[in-house]
Order: sequence, then C-alpha cells, then structure tokens
Amino acid sequence: MSASPVSSASPVNSASPVGSASRRPSGTAGRRRNPELPSRAGAATRVLLLIDDPHTTVADLAGAIGADPAFTARVIALANSAYYGLSGRVGTLHYAISVLGFQTVRALAVSLAAGLDGPNGAPEGFWEQAALAATAASVIAPLLGGSAPDAFCVGLLHTLGSALLHQREPLPQLCLPFPASVDELNQREVELYGRAHAEEGAAMLASWRFPDRLCALVATHHEVPLPDAPPLTRALGAARVLTDLSLREDPDTAHAEHALRRLSEGKLTATDIAPLLGQVQDRARALLDGLRPR
Repeated sequence: MSASPVSSASPVNSASPVGSASRRPSGTAGRRRNPELPSRAGAATRVLLLIDDPHTTVADLAGAIGADPAFTARVIALANSAYYGLSGRVGTLHYAISVLGFQTVRALAVSLAAGLDGPNGAPEGFWEQAALAATAASVIAPLLGGSAPDAFCVGLLHTLGSALLHQREPLPQLCLPFPASVDELNQREVELYGRAHAEEGAAMLASWRFPDRLCALVATHHEVPLPDAPPLTRALGAARVLTDLSLREDPDTAHAEHALRRLSEGKLTATDIAPLLGQVQDRARALLDGLRPR
C-alpha cells in the first residue's frame, strides 16, 4: 500500500470534460436567507464557466476571482495553510491558484456562493468532517486509479446539502460520523425540509455547472459502493469510512477494515489502516486551518 500525500502543487487545470415537499421551496430557499449570495453566486458561476473551458489559464481565473475580495482572501489563505507546505510564501492570487489547482478553486467558489463562510452558514462539525473526507479521498483515489483533485473536490463538498438545509433551520444531525440509521436521517430531513441533504447538495451543484459524474456521487453518497464501482466512487466511500473512524469515539475498527479492504480491492489491509488514518488526520488538521471561516 502506498497512500502517499498528494503533491501540494496539483495540476493547474484538472477539470475533466465532463408531501412536505410542497410545504417548503427547494433549491434556492437556503440562498435567499443571505442578501450577499446572489452576487456571490454570480461570481461562482463565472469561475465555474471558466473552469469548464479547457483553454482557461491561471490568469483568466485570477481575473474572475480578483473581482471578489472575500474569494481572493480565501484562496490565498488556503494556499498558505500548512496542508500545502507553503505557509506565508504565497502572496499572489496567480500563485495561490497554481498551488490549489482548478478543482479546489471550484470547490471554494461553491462554498462561498452557498454562504458557508457566514456565521450560521454550516452546522457545527461540518468543516471538520469536510476536511477529513477531502483529505482521505485525495490520498486514496490515486491508489484506486482515480483523480486526486476530483476526489478532494467531491470529498469536500459531498455533504454540502447539510449546510444548505441548516441555513433554513438548524440541522438535526450530520451524516458523519455515520448515523444509526441513514433511512431515518433521510426521512427526518424530508419531513423538516422537503428533501434530504444528498439530493439538496446534488441539485445545487448541478445548478452551478458541476460535472454530472460528481453531482451523481453527491446524490448517492449514502449508497454502499460495489467492489467494481468506478475509482472515484470507491475513493469517496473509503474516505467516508476513514472520516467515521476519525470522528467516532468508539469506532468499529473491524468493520472499517473490512470495508476498506473491499473498496480497495485488497490494496488496503488491516496493517495499513493505522498509518493511513494518522496521515489523513494530520493533513486534515492542516487543511481545516485554511478552510474554516474566520
């Protein structure tokens, strides 16, 4: 097993081609709570349009991001986090984008447009589980033949819907660590909000031009991946297992080892779990410092 840390200088443009429901409006209801969101959604749309264009350069993207001071500050702050090993050395937007890569910039655009940086933008524990899932997914994906930047992006945003629902009224529970019953959690969310968080997040990402394959992963992240599922699907599933291990006070280690061995087609064994978990936790703490709203 060779789950080595992802390079701090990711490829610059890694974007691939790519009942109660009537009681509550869905999709944009959460965004209307914050008057800043329409303009931020517009900035995010411009960034996402550029990222979808294979001819886009760092300069093009810097021009779009630079029009939003909050977005600019967030990109530079994350590039200077210990996660990328360049603390205090990234002073320009161009350099910061090159360090992060386009997929991470895409994820940041969505988090700002969705209001996740606001005081009530996300439930308690949201950024901790997002940092763990993003880190774990990016470490595991190359082992399975998947894209680390894609895995980081979907790991970071796959529970976006939880934050969007929370902005309407406080969320009962996050889905990491794993709930006792996913079905009961989904049903409770449908009763409260009109739809569950996986559907909410996927719909919002689709409206912001995220690739269909990533939206599908977000929509189905509670489904247990089959052993022959695409690498990115299995990487997200494995990342969620590692995130649960990290967050749970009394984790079921034997069950986690079995799940990781199955999802990795035997590449991850029981002896690999402890060092891999330590690596993920250390890097996630460094990432969280750059992600958490200030």
